[in-house]
Amino acid sequence: MAQVSIIRHNPIAIFSNPTEVLVKDDHNHVFRLIEPSGNVGTQYPNDIGSEWFGTIENLNKNLLVCGVTWSDVYKTDVLWTTPSSNRDDCEKMKDDFNAIYRPMIDAATGGPLRSNRMARFTHPEGFPDPVALFEVQIKAVKGDHVTIDGSKIDYGYWTDHQPSGAAVLHKRGDQVITTLGPDLVKETEFVLVEQYEKPLADQGVDFKSNTVWMEILVGVDDAPEKTWQRIDTIRKVFEDYFGDNRPAGLIYPVSRIPNMDSIVEPQPRVVTGDVKITRSGKIENGFSTWTSIEYAGVTEVMSSAVGGDDAGHMLGTLDARIKAAGGNGLKEDGIFNNAYVVAGDDSAAARAWIQTFNASFSAYYEGSAPSGRTAQFIGGIQQEAYKSGISNRAIFAE
Repeated sequence: MAQVSIIRHNPIAIFSNPTEVLVKDDHNHVFRLIEPSGNVGTQYPNDIGSEWFGTIENLNKNLLVCGVTWSDVYKTDVLWTTPSSNRDDCEKMKDDFNAIYRPMIDAATGGPLRSNRMARFTHPEGFPDPVALFEVQIKAVKGDHVTIDGSKIDYGYWTDHQPSGAAVLHKRGDQVITTLGPDLVKETEFVLVEQYEKPLADQGVDFKSNTVWMEILVGVDDAPEKTWQRIDTIRKVFEDYFGDNRPAGLIYPVSRIPNMDSIVEPQPRVVTGDVKITRSGKIENGFSTWTSIEYAGVTEVMSSAVGGDDAGHMLGTLDARIKAAGGNGLKEDGIFNNAYVVAGDDSAAARAWIQTFNASFSAYYEGSAPSGRTAQFIGGIQQEAYKSGISNRAIFAE
């Protein structure tokens, strides 16, 4: 009989760090899912190299608590604080970070890097820690029947495909293509079909029917006045492409994506094998409100980002979604919350607003240990009217 135990290490009012999930499925396969909360390295001087070293140090500490190493990491999210609206400043920061990204992991951990990666410039306001140049969030897995092979996590009888984020960047012969021109519909369709659908089809995977989660980044700093026009255009392409197989997920503006000649970068989660996909049957903001996957007596639920101005109400909505998917609720089964706090040009107002958000957030969890969490300032979430948003992943035994 399947069993799931969630261990929330070092809980404080708004997050646990890390969150560890011990799973025994109906095949008697045992594995661990480990998810540190978003980490920064601001205990060191405020430069990219020092902060990245400190971030790795902090991440390693949280991995070791759960008996895993960086070699067990399969997903890495890098969230850069936007240095300025100037493209050249962003290019320099990206290049400086990328130059030390892998060498410092190798030097600090001594293990191979097997993780995929998604990166973005979030917003000039950055993160709750006001001096952080970036925040990094990782996911790891370890088990006797689990293997990590590039973007695939093979559990023996089902496979979790988690490719890196992709834009239009590709090669045509010896030529590197970074843009398809101003047609945003064409750009979005190219990424979905050429960067995901066709490569996965070569592996025997139906991208449209097996995608359970989609995070879509929309770069806007080159034309801020077009922010919501771009988001609406991309969302419509996404809706038309997936039709009735709409995954859970979210769409939001960021300053820039790493390929700065492009605008859109999606990242999907796709599952295949002996795994059942269930969609909520309700669409909100273009996405299924939740999607679940079931494998050998274990259920994972991915809830799309809920937007609003009251964290407690949003968490309550996520709680209802987990229950609708067959779980016990957010406090019992939730393992990670992604928090999105909308910031404008007024830094003081943004900093005051996140305090209000966190107070409501922690009040919801009072008396219980919260899930892991990462939080970021961004220019919007799902819809223009929302001041903040929260998405969640939960897991439980049937």
